[in-house]
Amino acid sequence: SLQFNTTDGYLTSIQNKGNELLLEPVRPNFWRAVTDNDLGNKHPERCGIWKTAGANSTLTSFEWHKDNGDVIVQASYQLPTEPVSSLLLDYKIGSDGSIEVFEELTPGTDLPEIPEIGLMFILDNRHDTISWYGRGPHENYWDRKTGARLGYFSGRIQDQFVPYIRPQECGNKTDVRFANITQGTDGSGLRVDGNPVLELNALPWTPAELEANDHIYKLPASNKTVVRVNYKQMGVGGDDSWGAPTHAEFTLPANQ
Repeated sequence: SLQFNTTDGYLTSIQNKGNELLLEPVRPNFWRAVTDNDLGNKHPERCGIWKTAGANSTLTSFEWHKDNGDVIVQASYQLPTEPVSSLLLDYKIGSDGSIEVFEELTPGTDLPEIPEIGLMFILDNRHDTISWYGRGPHENYWDRKTGARLGYFSGRIQDQFVPYIRPQECGNKTDVRFANITQGTDGSGLRVDGNPVLELNALPWTPAELEANDHIYKLPASNKTVVRVNYKQMGVGGDDSWGAPTHAEFTLPANQ
């Protein structure tokens, strides 16, 4: 059973056998918690316009119709960038409960690079286990993945967090064919399939919470599992940590 809010267009409920998966509506997301390298090259100042672009989007149209055994839901948005960007979210919902998602971002002109492009799911923290077929077992990024082999991996959500001295973006998985975020090993939860691949991040905290705390012990107790399903996240760079940007071939330019 799925529910959409016709006022803001968001997917607000996913129930399976009466059990609710979502703590919050599914929202578009274009921001990652800044890394030490990001701070060094002034990424937050340069790209900060994307930080709340998804959460502060404005619905411009909402339509749905039946297509044989499927239901098609289309929501269009304006994003508060300067100039304005537009976003289309298209959901094709099958009678078996599957959801095929198409997301199209059309950035305004002359905007800075985009940290990531995807959707953020906030699940109950009973969904504490992740398994995935992609690169692993350790974190890996667009420009830092050749040391991660392609395989099938699994672990606790809390163990995907990497304890850098300052909380920041971590735990990403690239080249993911499919992933399951489940309650323990009983199999109930959310399955995500790439078309053919995607990037995935599952942690106990949102990017905003990671950014707001400068030491690990300050992170709040978490009652949730934060799953970011991305087309891509920009690379993390690291030629040096005091000014070198992520290489151009590992960025998401806003002119595309």
